[in-house]
Amino acid sequence: MRRSLGPGALAAIVTAGVSFAVAASPPLRSGPPSEAASARSSLLHRAVIYAKEGSSKLIDGRWNLGQSETKLGVKLSAAETQQLMACTGQIVCKMPDVRTEDEDRVGVRFTASAASVLRPDLLVTAKHVFFTGKTPVVPFGACSFRSHAGKSAIPVTVEQDQRKGYVFNNEDFMVLRLKRPLEGCDALAIDHYDAHLAEEEELLSVTARQHRTLNKLSSREPVVARGKVRKSLDGVLGGPPFYYTDIDFDLGGSGGAVFALTDGRPEADDQGRLIVRGIAVAYGPRARNGRLYSDEQNYTIVIGLQAEFRELVMGKAQTPEPVEPEPCPEGGAPKIEVIAVPVTGTGAHAPSPRTELSGKLELAAAPRAKPRPVQRKRSPQAPAKPKPVKKEQFEFTLKNATACRICLTYNHCNTYGCWDEAARLNPKSSLSAGVGERAPRIENPQFCKSGQVAFMAAKAKAAREGVHALSAEDIRGLSLEEIKQLRGY
Repeated sequence: MRRSLGPGALAAIVTAGVSFAVAASPPLRSGPPSEAASARSSLLHRAVIYAKEGSSKLIDGRWNLGQSETKLGVKLSAAETQQLMACTGQIVCKMPDVRTEDEDRVGVRFTASAASVLRPDLLVTAKHVFFTGKTPVVPFGACSFRSHAGKSAIPVTVEQDQRKGYVFNNEDFMVLRLKRPLEGCDALAIDHYDAHLAEEEELLSVTARQHRTLNKLSSREPVVARGKVRKSLDGVLGGPPFYYTDIDFDLGGSGGAVFALTDGRPEADDQGRLIVRGIAVAYGPRARNGRLYSDEQNYTIVIGLQAEFRELVMGKAQTPEPVEPEPCPEGGAPKIEVIAVPVTGTGAHAPSPRTELSGKLELAAAPRAKPRPVQRKRSPQAPAKPKPVKKEQFEFTLKNATACRICLTYNHCNTYGCWDEAARLNPKSSLSAGVGERAPRIENPQFCKSGQVAFMAAKAKAAREGVHALSAEDIRGLSLEEIKQLRGY
């Protein structure tokens, strides 16, 4: 049974009316045992763990994925377990140093949960990870994602259309793009129907590590919890529906995937991919640990992912997937193609053959055909002056002939002269090297490393104008060793 939105429910879903579960934490510092015990007691009191009916002691319903059957009675196949390991994980946003009450400067990081949907380079998470209302709370380029099966974190891209705040809690979702696809992830499916979750329907939440759990949990596996839909509400202003549930929940769980359970198994599509029905985002602002669920105070909010979300994700899925570059070989010089095209002169000219070059390069322009002599009548009074031959000029294009980025310095020429420039050629990309009578001089081509283009540009400027001409902007981001090399130490 769905319920229409009343005044009380409307107040509950306005941004200020819930407690969002994004974890912001400074680096841990040790303190006296009494301080630690006091902190643990305070944190335990704030935890959102619902009292279980029929139990006289507090039981935390959150466990690791490997304990889902023994502790929660949820059955998963080996393929489903692998999918959840490879396609769910944690977003970490590293913040600039901030000043705390005790005037220490500490690095703060925000953590939240996310899951890959439709494609292994797309994530869905809670929008309040990035916004408070309409104000960004973290730099858009400061976040990365690591799946539970991943070996390394992958940078997250917040695209322009997603850089907008939300108003109501049931609009609290966004789609992010990863810089490269998740390895081994057969992305989760999304619901193709707009059927609401029914009250009393059983759910399974899958999140990253949460704060304040009573059970000892590993961060190497997803955190799973089982609960029920206790109240189903229509969305605000045509937005997606949202649900009050009794899933144990706390900081760090925002953005976690929620699945519907049938006979203890999560629902899957005809290809065997688990279907995400919602994401967990918040709990009631007055929720209390150890109390029974209540519509007025003790509830956890799940957003239903319906038509609005489906259109957003499917639109994002139309963009071609990023291509993971092949590993660049160690040693040896990368190959660059230099194409010379005549741009001046008489008659029709065909481009010169492509030439594969490597190492320190200097290529003469394509040979010019000798002009055909013209028979003229000579005056008996004075010998005829030979007509000057117009020099041909060639436009040169550099092409990357490898699957890896190449960094190089080249001699850029035009009709006004030549100068050195540093450049980076991405796979399948080209670079116009200007117009001149000789091909560009290519020096030190090598597979790119972090910051290498900046270093090569500074090196070229130092050679051209002198090391004292380098500005702070020229050496920004360079290592101490690179700066010493520029200065000749």
